[in-house]
Amino acid sequence: MAPSSSPPHSLRSLRARLTPPTQHSALHAPEVYGRAAITKIVRCLPPVEAAYSLVRFSIMRPKLLSVMDLLLPDEGRILDVGCGFGLFAAYFGQTQPARRIVGVDPDARRIRLARRVADQLALRQHSFVAGDVRDAPIEGPFDAAYVLDVMHHLPREDQQRVLERLRSLLVPGGILVVKDITTEPRYGLLFTELLDRVMVGWDEPLAYRHHREWGEILTSVGFKVRMVRVPDVLPYPHVVIAARKV
Repeated sequence: MAPSSSPPHSLRSLRARLTPPTQHSALHAPEVYGRAAITKIVRCLPPVEAAYSLVRFSIMRPKLLSVMDLLLPDEGRILDVGCGFGLFAAYFGQTQPARRIVGVDPDARRIRLARRVADQLALRQHSFVAGDVRDAPIEGPFDAAYVLDVMHHLPREDQQRVLERLRSLLVPGGILVVKDITTEPRYGLLFTELLDRVMVGWDEPLAYRHHREWGEILTSVGFKVRMVRVPDVLPYPHVVIAARKV
């Protein structure tokens, strides 16, 4: 009897286990990430904004962004609160192109730049709204939302109201990712506040909270909360909070 031209079943099974996943597999790690993604974003911006984005990405390092990238869903509608020039919408859109990110920011010029960046990176599924998150005409539902170093720039009396609104915009089980600054150690907070003052001036109120306090507020408005402190080479007291709507 002539030998079969197809490999035995056991050999086929072994090959299947050893064959790397295709690009469209859920197990595929995206190739666009970290410095490569950041470089593409910076090249889309005018010189002053490009310099600012380098500073911003020096604070939000690729490892920190990767933590948040894993917390966000890999597809669906995602709200970017305080999107600015669209830096993080462009970043998270490059790592997972099936995401449809809606950015909101009160500065109309920044929104125009965010649209320009998204267009140049062919992220045409993104959209941007000029307005304050407290009352902007944002239409849900969203599968997720993220707020990166924005909460402490809101007046203390408005912070809970914003979190309540974000919860109302999420689907059941939707995820809210908050990256902010906690209040310990004290020298880390003072270091961060100094840099914030350089960026926003000395008159704008800053309302930092301890991460446990953020957790208590999020729990009280209807989220299940997990959080992690993220160490840095610089003394930023980073905390990342994953809050799931219940």
